[in-house]
Amino acid sequence: MNMDRDTDLMSHKTDRDQLFPSVDVGETLRDLMMRFRRHWAVLVVGVASAVVLALIMVSNASPTYTANGAILIDPRVGQSPDGDSDIAPGLLLSDALTVDSELRVLGSREVTAATVRELGLGEPRASEPSALLGWIKGVFRIGDDGDGDATVAMLPEDMQQERLLEIARRNFVQGLAVERSGESFVIDVRYTSQSIEMAPRAVNALMREYLRLSSRQQTANVERTQVWLSSRIEELAAGVQASERAVASYRRENQLMVPEGEFLPIEIALNAANEQLVELQGQAVTAKVQADQLEDQIESGEIEAIQLAPEERTEAVTEFEARYAELLQAEQEALLTYDESAPVVVNTRRAMEQTRSLIVQEYRSILEQLRARERALAGQLSATREMIGEMNADYSSVMEKTVALRSLEREAEAKRELYERMLEQYNSTSQLLTFDATPARVIAWAVPPDTKSGPRSKRIVVLAAFAGLLLSIGVVLAIEALDNSFRSQGSLSKRFNLPFIGVVPNFTTERKEARGGGWLSPPDRSPRWRMLPSNAKRLRFAMDNPRSVTATTMRAIMVREAMERKSDSAEGVVIGFTSTVRDEGKTTTAFNFASYLAANTNKVAIVDLDLIAGEITSYLGKVLPESNNLTKLMENPAEGLSHAEGIDEFPGLAVFGNSREGSTIQYGPRELEEIANVLRFLRRYFDYVVVDLPPVSGASLTPMLASNCDKIIYVVRWGWTARKQVISALEHSGLRRKNLMGLLFTRANLRRYKSYNRDGSYEYY
Repeated sequence: MNMDRDTDLMSHKTDRDQLFPSVDVGETLRDLMMRFRRHWAVLVVGVASAVVLALIMVSNASPTYTANGAILIDPRVGQSPDGDSDIAPGLLLSDALTVDSELRVLGSREVTAATVRELGLGEPRASEPSALLGWIKGVFRIGDDGDGDATVAMLPEDMQQERLLEIARRNFVQGLAVERSGESFVIDVRYTSQSIEMAPRAVNALMREYLRLSSRQQTANVERTQVWLSSRIEELAAGVQASERAVASYRRENQLMVPEGEFLPIEIALNAANEQLVELQGQAVTAKVQADQLEDQIESGEIEAIQLAPEERTEAVTEFEARYAELLQAEQEALLTYDESAPVVVNTRRAMEQTRSLIVQEYRSILEQLRARERALAGQLSATREMIGEMNADYSSVMEKTVALRSLEREAEAKRELYERMLEQYNSTSQLLTFDATPARVIAWAVPPDTKSGPRSKRIVVLAAFAGLLLSIGVVLAIEALDNSFRSQGSLSKRFNLPFIGVVPNFTTERKEARGGGWLSPPDRSPRWRMLPSNAKRLRFAMDNPRSVTATTMRAIMVREAMERKSDSAEGVVIGFTSTVRDEGKTTTAFNFASYLAANTNKVAIVDLDLIAGEITSYLGKVLPESNNLTKLMENPAEGLSHAEGIDEFPGLAVFGNSREGSTIQYGPRELEEIANVLRFLRRYFDYVVVDLPPVSGASLTPMLASNCDKIIYVVRWGWTARKQVISALEHSGLRRKNLMGLLFTRANLRRYKSYNRDGSYEYY
């Protein structure tokens, strides 16, 4: 019962692990660190190259200097010199909207173009393109339609000058930065240039041109307001004169004297009614004047000059003004990055026009309210006049004339008061023309900077080093990902579920380590040994250097074979060496194994069954006796063995080569059976029969030849043979898996091999 439950738990755990495979973070990090350690040179070269390039760029880059200036915007300035005017601030006097509007003016084309003219920048010079960019443009003619210069030449001279000025202005704007300092009313102006003198000159010139333009615009607004006030004052003056003439004429015609003393009740009532009538008339005139003024300003399109009493303004107007300010700021920021034809600029201006229309619409609503008030006052005036008419019916003719006279006098007085008020406003507006009434003033003129603003050498070098490190890491990971060969003994053994026996290093790298360890044997100086090719001299490396890694691997093969051999077997063992493709070091490994066994007092024979390449026969051609031939063994094994001769350079080792004329042995059933008989015969006289088999790929008879071997050593060239080739060869070659003793790495660079197999060891047994 418990066992069943444990089985269910294990099954459940297995399913969960399949859905959510566990990740060993420590192992993953160690693997990454090992990869980076293997390619430390790539990381060092990448970081060093990036730092060197950054230093070269910094040393060759021209220094730039940034000058700073500041302008304070005071929204309270600009409407009345004494600051006590009854005219309420208009659209441009909203705080946030005023600052944002001035921001846009500072970066406008008019101000920047005037600054370029004042600085005398002259005809702008196009920046010199790089040689590569020039070549690319020359090949593909990027940005050149072929007749641009001809089209420019056809323009009138004044338009050509404007075009050159616009080019110079765009170049000037590239180094200009205008922005609001937080939420304050201060605007920071910065200009960056390669000239330490040009930077402050540009900032100061821009601020002077801005003040000059702002003053002109303020003067123009005041003049428009003054013209409108002048026309209204003329109308009011004519009304005052007409009222005073009417009073004088009435007195003269009726010879009326104002009586002194107390008033009659009816007279008091009439006086009160007349006072109310006068008050209503004044209110009606005021409402009409305000409505007419607002209507004239709306119709003129100059909504910036609209002057509206605070009590008449609505929350919608304030909200629309704030929205308009935000759009002004967004447009100014967009113009710093894009040109005027950019979609973001066009959309922003469209939104500004819509907001402006909403503001105008709200003003029209206010106008309708004023007109409604005017009509209401007119109705009240009519009712008051009817009441006065009824009361006047009770008066005598004298009293009626007296009341009428007083009414005329009061009407004339009301018109005079309105006239004097408008005249006072006109005089206040006129005074604005006599002094600078701009809402801006400079609080910090630019001075030559004491330090350069660019390039920032330390930051560039640090960023370059970081970028070089990231790029190098990417290169290392790419190298590791693109490596399609076996380099780790663990991955090789795990992939094929076969034991990993050892490694036969590249003899060049092993000699370097051997010299340091002091165990390298002196080379044989016999005359025949010097006649052999360099490849043949490596065939006894393990025998000459018993403390080498190669010798350690040979010992591991010998021990593993002894552990797997049947104890009651009286015959020798046949061990074959094969590989996936040629040039993997199987022949050298097989011969080193045979010579190492012979050096340890074993009777050993090695047979060159690589009937395609025949490398053993080729390497030892000058010292291999004619009698040591595979074909003679195949004809008569006993006679062939009796005529075999030893080789002095390889004592105790019987070497049998194949045909010297090349691959003349036919691969028929009879020849394969003869080869099998030769191997069975040799194992009765030798402790070990080492067979150099053909590679698996390209030799279909390799499995048949390998079937005559008791054990097969499969050789894989480290870091060279493709994974797919090895996998295909081992899984589809037909080799008997029970005969495979294990796997070997060959021709490995020891230093690099250690970097991939830090947890491995050369002492396998």
